Amino acid sequence: MGTLNWEGNTNTQENSCKTLQCDCLTFWEIHQQVAIKRVSNLKDKNKNLYKLEPGYEARARRIASVYAKIYLEQEIHGNKQLIGRYYWMGLGAFASKTVAAIFKHGLTTWGYKWFPIGLVRDPIHSFAKGNLWLFMDIAPWHYAWSMSSATFLSCKKLRNVSQFTHIQSQVYNIPWSSCLPIIEQLKCTKEIVDAFGYLPKIEAIFKRKGQTRKSSFFLCKDDLFDHLMAIAVQEQFNILQKLVWNDWKVEKQAIFQRVTRLPDSTLVLSSDYCAEAVKPVRVSQTILPSTYNMQSMKRAYQGRHNGVIDELPESVYSEPLPHTKVENYDSRMEWINEAAKKYHRLMLNEHGRSFLEKELGIIAGWGNSQADFKVGKDSNDGKI
Repeated sequence: MGTLNWEGNTNTQENSCKTLQCDCLTFWEIHQQVAIKRVSNLKDKNKNLYKLEPGYEARARRIASVYAKIYLEQEIHGNKQLIGRYYWMGLGAFASKTVAAIFKHGLTTWGYKWFPIGLVRDPIHSFAKGNLWLFMDIAPWHYAWSMSSATFLSCKKLRNVSQFTHIQSQVYNIPWSSCLPIIEQLKCTKEIVDAFGYLPKIEAIFKRKGQTRKSSFFLCKDDLFDHLMAIAVQEQFNILQKLVWNDWKVEKQAIFQRVTRLPDSTLVLSSDYCAEAVKPVRVSQTILPSTYNMQSMKRAYQGRHNGVIDELPESVYSEPLPHTKVENYDSRMEWINEAAKKYHRLMLNEHGRSFLEKELGIIAGWGNSQADFKVGKDSNDGKI
C-alpha cells in the first residue's frame, strides 16, 4: 500500500529548539495515518512500509479492537480517568465484532467460495467496504479529540481527504477509496458536531474527585446516550446507508437473511460470535425430597458465562425487531435504538458495566488479527 510516514527537518541548529506550528490539515492527516496503520501489517520496518490487512474478518476484528481500546482509554492519548466518555465506541466494538462473525459464518464463506457471482459476492464486499470506511471516518475524530479537544474544535471544519498533501496517495490506495465523494471526503457533519458537543460536560463530571464511577455514569446518563445516538446516526445515515444499504444486491441478501435467519444478525454484547453462547440452556436438576428423587429443569448459561450472566439485570443480546427491515434506514434505526437502550441499561448497572467492560477488554486484544486463508484477487476492490 506504500509508505505511511513522512519526514523533514524542522531545525538545523544543533542543541536548540524551534516552535513548529502544525496546521489543521496535517493534524487530520496524522490521525488518519494512525487509523490506516491499525488495520495494516508492517512489511518493511526500515522503510516503515505497511500493507492493508486483506482478510475481511481479521480486519473487522481489528476495527472492533480499536473501538474497544478507545472506549477503555487504551489508545493513544487515552485518559483512564475518563473510561466511558466515548460511549458509542463500546457498542461499536460489539457491532464490528458482529460483522466479523458474519464474515466467518459458514454460509458466507461457503457461498463466496462456491457461487462466484455478483449477487452472492458483491454484498460481502459491500459490507467490508462499509466496515472499513466507517472506521476511517470515526476513529480519527476520536484520536483527534483525545490529543487535543481545543485543536479538534478549531480544526473540525477543515478535515477533508481531497485536500490532504502528505498521505493523499496512501488514502486513495485504500480499497473502495472511490467512495470518498459519496461520503463527503470524511468532512465534518452536524452529527459529529453534536456528538462531540456532549463530551465537555461528560468529561467534567467524570473528573470530579471523590466520585464513584456509578455516580459519574448516573449523573451524565442522558448526555452519554445522546452522544451515542448522534454517532449512531453518523454511522448509519451518513456512511453505511450510502455505502452498503443502498445497493440493490445487499437489499436482496437482506430479504434472504430475513426469511432464513442466516447468518444470524443478533447483536451480542460480549466477545462471543454466537448468540447461543449468551443464551440460557435448560439443564436437569435433581431434587431430593424425603422419600424419592425427582428431575426438574433449570436455566443455566454455558462455559465461562455460567454464574456471571445470571447476575445481570437483563440479557446481553439484541435480536432484530419482528418487523425490522435492515436495509431501510428508519426501520434499522428503530432496532438500533432498542439495542442502544439495552447497552445503556447494562452500563448503568454495576454488574452490567463490569461484564461489558471485561468483554471489551477481550476484544481489545484482537488488534493483530490476520486472515487465516488466501484472499482472492476479486476482494478488496482488487487492491491486494
